[in-house]
Amino acid sequence: MSKPLTTDVAIRKWKPSKPGEAKSTGGRDCLYVRGWPNGSKAFYFRSGTWLKIGDYPTVSLAGGRELAVVAKRLKKEGFSNEALKRGFSNAHTASELEGVVRGQVLNGLEHRGVNSVPTYDQMWQEWFWDVEPTLQEGPSRRRPRAIHEHHISPVIGARPINEIRRREVFNLLNPLFKDKPVTAGHALGHINKVFERAIVQEFCENNPTPPRSNFPKRITKKKHHGTLPAERLPELWKWVQGTQASDSAKLAILTAMVTAHRIGVVVRVEWDHIDENTGVWTVPERTDKSTKGRMKSGREYSLRLPDGLIKQLYHLCPSSTGKYVFESPSTTGHLTENAVLKILKRFDPALTTHGFRNSIKEFCRRTEPSIADHIADAFCDHSLKGLDASYRRFDTSTERAELADRLHYYVTGIS
Repeated sequence: MSKPLTTDVAIRKWKPSKPGEAKSTGGRDCLYVRGWPNGSKAFYFRSGTWLKIGDYPTVSLAGGRELAVVAKRLKKEGFSNEALKRGFSNAHTASELEGVVRGQVLNGLEHRGVNSVPTYDQMWQEWFWDVEPTLQEGPSRRRPRAIHEHHISPVIGARPINEIRRREVFNLLNPLFKDKPVTAGHALGHINKVFERAIVQEFCENNPTPPRSNFPKRITKKKHHGTLPAERLPELWKWVQGTQASDSAKLAILTAMVTAHRIGVVVRVEWDHIDENTGVWTVPERTDKSTKGRMKSGREYSLRLPDGLIKQLYHLCPSSTGKYVFESPSTTGHLTENAVLKILKRFDPALTTHGFRNSIKEFCRRTEPSIADHIADAFCDHSLKGLDASYRRFDTSTERAELADRLHYYVTGIS
C-alpha cells in the first residue's frame, strides 16, 4: 500500500503519476488528496464516491481534516452525498458545513460573498470527476477536459449555473459547429449533461442547452484508416522480410496481418497469454480502463494461431528475456506501436496497422470459398448487428482458427 500523505510538506512535494491519482492523508476520516500531472491538487471526502472538499493549498490539510470529520459524522446520521456536496461547495469551515447540510441559515455567510449556487466550472468538475473513471485512458479522458478548458470555461465557466441563458450557449457553440463540428458535438453533449446534473441538484430549473437541430449542419468526409488492398498483403510481407527491421518487428507485423488484432494488442502480447501446447492466444478480459493491450470490446478473446506462426514466435523465445513476445531491440519492454507504424510507412505513407482489419474483411469476401460476414466480424471482434446478433450466438473458434490458417498461407505461402 502506498504511503499516506500526512503533512502539508508531503502533499506539496507529491507528484502524481497519473490523472486523478488519490492518496490517503492517514487516519480514519475518509480524507484523500487527488492530484493531476499539471500540478493541481484537491482534497476529497470518500463516501462511496469522490466528494470534492476544495483545492489545495486554498484548503489546508488541517482544514480538510476538520471538514472530513464533520462530513463523516453527518453521513452516519443519514445525510446524502448530494447534501454533502452542497455543503462542501458553499462552506469554508466545519461549522458552516454542518449548517449548510442541515439546511440552517448561517449568520454572515452571504455577507462574506459565498454564493449558494455553484459556477459552471464547479458543476463541470463535479460531473467529470464521476465520469472520468469510466473513460478509456488516453484521448477519451483528455478530450473532455481539453474541450472544457479551451472552448467552454473561458466563456461561461465563472458564471453561476442558474444565470446562464440559452442564447449564451448558442453563441458559444454556433461558431464552433462551423469550424470544428466534431468538437462542437462533444461540447454540446458535455454542456447538456452538466445542466441536467444541476437540475437534479436543484441549482437551476431549466436546461438552456439548445438541441442539435439549432446549429448548422456540416457534412464532413469521413477519414478512414489507411488500408491496403487484400491482393497486396503478400507483397507487403515479402517487402517487410527484406527490410533491416528486427525479427520482433517483422513478426509483429505478420501477426497483425494474420489475426486482425489492433497493433496495441499485438505489441503487448505476453508469453503467458499463449498456450504452448494448443497454440491458443488468449487476450485477457479488460478489468479497468487504464490497462493497455486489451480488446476494445473489453471481452476475453481467444484464437488458435497458425502452426507456422507459432513456430516463428517460439523461435524468438531463446533470445527473449522478458515477459513480452515482441520485445524492443533498443529499450526494455515491448515494441511500441509507432515503431511498427514507421516500418509500414516506408512501404506506403498512407498505410496504417488498423487498415489490416479492412484488408482482412476484403479477403474474406473475395477468397474462394468466401468467408461469411458474421465469421469475419467475429474474427475482428466486432459486435454483431441485427438478426446476426440475435441468432448467431454459437462458438466460432474453429471457423476463426481456420481463417487465421488461410490468412497465414495467403500472406506467407507457408502452410
